[in-house]
Amino acid sequence: MNNNNNDKTYKGIGSKKTVILGAHVVSPSAMELLPMEDMPMLDKRDQAIVIEEGVIKDIVPSSEAPHGYEWETYDVRGAVVVPALTECHTHAIFAGDRASEFHARIQGETYHDQQKKGGINATVSATRDATDEALLNNLKRWLGVFLDQGTTVVEVKSGYGLSHDQEIRLLRIINKAKADKQHGVEVEVVPTYLGAHAVPRDAKSRGDYIEEMIVKTLPMVKHEDLAEFVDVFVASVAYSVEEADIIYNAAHKLGFKLKAHLWELEHDNSRELLEKYSFVSVDHLEFAQKEDLEVAFARRTVPVLLPLTAWHLGYNIRRTYEVIKELKGYFAISTDFNPGTSFSPSLWQAFTVAHIEFGLPIEELFFASTFYAAKALGLNDVGAIVPGNKADLVVLNVPSLDWLGYLHGINPVYMVFKNGSPVHKR
Repeated sequence: MNNNNNDKTYKGIGSKKTVILGAHVVSPSAMELLPMEDMPMLDKRDQAIVIEEGVIKDIVPSSEAPHGYEWETYDVRGAVVVPALTECHTHAIFAGDRASEFHARIQGETYHDQQKKGGINATVSATRDATDEALLNNLKRWLGVFLDQGTTVVEVKSGYGLSHDQEIRLLRIINKAKADKQHGVEVEVVPTYLGAHAVPRDAKSRGDYIEEMIVKTLPMVKHEDLAEFVDVFVASVAYSVEEADIIYNAAHKLGFKLKAHLWELEHDNSRELLEKYSFVSVDHLEFAQKEDLEVAFARRTVPVLLPLTAWHLGYNIRRTYEVIKELKGYFAISTDFNPGTSFSPSLWQAFTVAHIEFGLPIEELFFASTFYAAKALGLNDVGAIVPGNKADLVVLNVPSLDWLGYLHGINPVYMVFKNGSPVHKR
């Protein structure tokens, strides 16, 4: 691939006018929240993507591309160019690891048993003991890995602090990474408050901790603008539907957008929450029922499937996928990157597992990790190569989408553009 100014743009200088020549553009081509089966695909060879001020202005045949000294030009010579991936569900700020739990679970130990003796609270202890600097550096490291994998937007949840002071600390660190563009953080970070991830072992009672969240923590998070979303893990090992209702009610009154961990370990009456509140996304869904997803689609909520977590825990998301298809719905996918049940920051690996283990079609997984993943964060200007969207683009080192899932264990990303500027090259 050639550009007309050597490598100066890799240092962040960039051009306000950029054209990518010779692109085999493959992308969702609509921005409406359509049923996945109705989403049109743009698939055109030898195209020029015209970018001004970080925004896609046009897609035209390469022979019609603008040229001149004011244009930064990149000739990708027929390479596949797709929208950058969006990662809509991660727990990427933490310290320590849970490798011993991982191997014990492979040998048959249950997730429920691990939560009683370690689990989330084990990561809470390690995270509380870590310095701010260590947590920030660790988060920036993982954001760099996501960028290397072609992901330019990453949601990051708190949830390994589980006290007022610690959760505020984590959210401030997430926001520091979000703002730290001068030190190599080229990923757009979307912060989520997940104080209701587990019940802390040192809490006086469940009720006391819930009261602390709604009376003290949520108002401070809002006042300091530390999170866009509030999330709750609703499960037998975490919070009941009734407890989640209390937390969501407080968050809703404060004006937060809502997300939820639902039906990961069992089925319950969480559908009442979907009927009462507007959720941007509901995530996991291994044990969701048809009636649950009917409510989600009626409320324009995006279901998010987490194939790596389901694979590790021995659950089958194929059943949930088939219900989604029966209802003519849509879904996003995510890694669920965390140190306990999905220690992988690669959406390409999620592709592979979802395709090979659960039989989900590659074209739908492509839509799910771009357009629908963006919608799972309420974003309306990324996820598709269409005029008016941000020029977040990935140049792939594979000849077609057919190689995704087929070629695995190798990162297919050659180059990443963020807002029209190249920010990563392999």
